[in-house]
Order: sequence, then C-alpha cells, then structure tokens
Amino acid sequence: MKKLIPGASAAADERKSIRGLTILDKQLFVVSEKSSKVEVYDSTKLDSCSGWDLKELIRPMDIGSCSRNKCLYIFDCKGDLHSNKILRIHPNGKLIKNWSTGIELGYSLSVTIESNVILTDYNKNKLNEYSPDGQLLVEINLSQAGIHWPWHAIKLNNGYFVVSHGSNADDDHRVCMVDSDGRIRKSFGGKCGSTNDQMNRPVYLSVDGNGFVMVADQLNGRVLLLDSNLDYKRILLSKDKKHGLHDPWNIALDESNSRLFVADNESENQRILLFDMK
Repeated sequence: MKKLIPGASAAADERKSIRGLTILDKQLFVVSEKSSKVEVYDSTKLDSCSGWDLKELIRPMDIGSCSRNKCLYIFDCKGDLHSNKILRIHPNGKLIKNWSTGIELGYSLSVTIESNVILTDYNKNKLNEYSPDGQLLVEINLSQAGIHWPWHAIKLNNGYFVVSHGSNADDDHRVCMVDSDGRIRKSFGGKCGSTNDQMNRPVYLSVDGNGFVMVADQLNGRVLLLDSNLDYKRILLSKDKKHGLHDPWNIALDESNSRLFVADNESENQRILLFDMK
C-alpha cells in the first residue's frame, strides 16, 4: 500500500527538498530545505495537526526524536564550523538547548537508545556522539577504515555503529558496521552500481528491533533490506509503478504499525510516501 500524506505539498509548493522525518508520540515531524518551519502530522490519521516556526532554524539537514526525553533534535547546517548547531526542541516548538558541532558539513543525525545524538562529519569522515546536553562523548575517525563521505550513522544496541557512505562514481558505496575504534566488522556493497550487491549513494538508514537495516539507495531510486549481518535480503521499495520512488532521501520506520515513511525528492514533486510493510 502506498499513500501520499495530505498537506505534505507545502514544501513542494516552494520546491524545497524534504530533509528530515521523525516520529514521536504518534506525530510525524518534517523539516525542509532552508525553512524555519517544522510541519507536524498525525502519523496515524495522516492529516496535518499543526506546525510551528523556529526562528533559530536556518538550514535544517535532518531531524530526530528521543522517546525517553520527549524531545526533538535538528541539525542546522548554516555553512561554517561555528554556526552549525544541533538544536534540542520540545515537541511544541520551544527551544530547549543548542550547541555548536564544529562540523563543516553533515547531512543526517540519529538518536541512540541511551538518548545520545549521533552526527556524521561528511567532509572529514568522522562520526560524533553527543550527550543530550551537547557534550562530545565519542569521536570516531572513519578514514582509516576507508570510509569516505559518510551520509548517516546509527548506533546499535551492541555498541557498534552502522554507517552508510559513498558519493562519487569512483567511490565505494557501502553500508559498514564499525566498532568504537572505527574498524569495520561487516560491510555490504562496493563499487557504485545498481545490481543487488551494489548501491548508488546510500544516503539514509533505519534499523528495526531485529537488527535488520533498511537503506535509502538514493540514485537507484529504491530502499534495500539487509539482515543483521548486513547480508542482502531483498528490495523493499523501488521506482516501479507499484512503489513509484524517484529520489528517496530520508526514511522513518513506524515499527509498531509496520509502516515506512519515505521522503521522495523528485525534482518537481517533493512528497512524503507511506508504505504498509505487512
């Protein structure tokens, strides 16, 4: 089943790419390129609930949520080392705290089971883990393992990290499981391509309760499913008529309802799609 979320054309009307999706307490929060507005939808009924403007927000790149602390995190990438910040926000739109990341460019964040925040440094090939109040806890250099241009990272329950990387045609495009020293334990992918064992810009990840990994394979217009060992299982969604993906940028798993939200940034038709995964 595929549904287009009503009202999600607000960003499309201005032709702004949808940058981030997250679910908290049955609400879907959405941020879009160069917009201070956070759109809010009822994630069950799929109608627009509300929305709010955050004056401090200039260039949101991603949004994540913490169910334990009942808050949102937005990475605001304004363009330089000192102004690029993570904002911690109450679900009603009130700014709780912000901190400088010292990262020049990053695209995606995630929230750990310990309520920490993970942010990848795209240019310097690093992975940073921050406490909920912004203290840098861990910095992992990914370059030594041959991981270049990291897009997204998620911390697993065993303490390892799953990282997606690869941008140019001559890069490796992989999903890697790394330890706290940045050493690769397992990986999937290799040279850029479109076969079942290749990817072309794996820009975003989601991990379910069984450790299975969903990958937004952007330039192949599909979402892949890998098992907990990063072995290929199947193509979950693709650009065929049934699914109609074009440019999947971000994914948000609603595991309790077996549904997957996909931000699809087709050039003139930015939209959020909802798929029933049963």
